[in-house]
Amino acid sequence: MSIHPFPLRKPQPAAPFEAYFSAEQLTPAAPVLRPLSALEQMYAYWGSDRA
Repeated sequence: MSIHPFPLRKPQPAAPFEAYFSAEQLTPAAPVLRPLSALEQMYAYWGSDRA
């Protein structure tokens, strides 16, 4: 007769798991943006150093 510090238990069946990825797209597509005008581009460029 052997001595076991803990009672022997039968292994539990593995729980079902979810995949790390999904075939369907979960995030909505990015919105289509309009091109910036020349004035908007100028303000975007010269205003970028104000952060």
